[in-house]
Amino acid sequence: MPGDAARQALRQATGAVHERLHGVPVFARLASGRIDTGEYVLLLRRLLGFHLGVEAALGGGPSLLPYGITLEQRRRSPMLVADLVALRAPPLAAVADLPAPSCAGFAMGCLYVMEGSTLGGQHLARALDGVLPGEDGRSFLRGYGARHGAMWRECCTAIEACGAESGRLAGMIAGAEATFARFESWFAPPGARCI
Repeated sequence: MPGDAARQALRQATGAVHERLHGVPVFARLASGRIDTGEYVLLLRRLLGFHLGVEAALGGGPSLLPYGITLEQRRRSPMLVADLVALRAPPLAAVADLPAPSCAGFAMGCLYVMEGSTLGGQHLARALDGVLPGEDGRSFLRGYGARHGAMWRECCTAIEACGAESGRLAGMIAGAEATFARFESWFAPPGARCI
């Protein structure tokens, strides 16, 4: 069994929705540097609402400490608040309603989605060079800074440890699929242009 079997299974199960998200207009404009400051503020607020919802849901679920995951260290909503404050925009957001995970596998699948989203952040932060005058407003995209690589490796180790336990992988896949589906509907509701 390869050392990334759980992540491979998660990537395969969520590949289609992940690709669709690249086509959401606001994300495409961000990636190409064609987003304006006002639209970027709206995006940050929308992201804040989703992250607050996920953080609340994960906080109400089973602990991931047995896998070495301290959720408090992985909260990204404070970064979004800091970015909005730096851009002189009130950090107001509607909060996504997500259910608390019923099992550790589901919680780990949710975490896989949220932590995986940090991987392209550096590229997206650079895409804002022509939009933002300095580094302010990019802390969310910069992720965990100097600890970024270590945080991702710790997450991968936790995912594989959880996935190796009997019955956990199915829960992880369900958690990842549900989180991606909720994220997709949060940004691209059927028949509507979100932002």
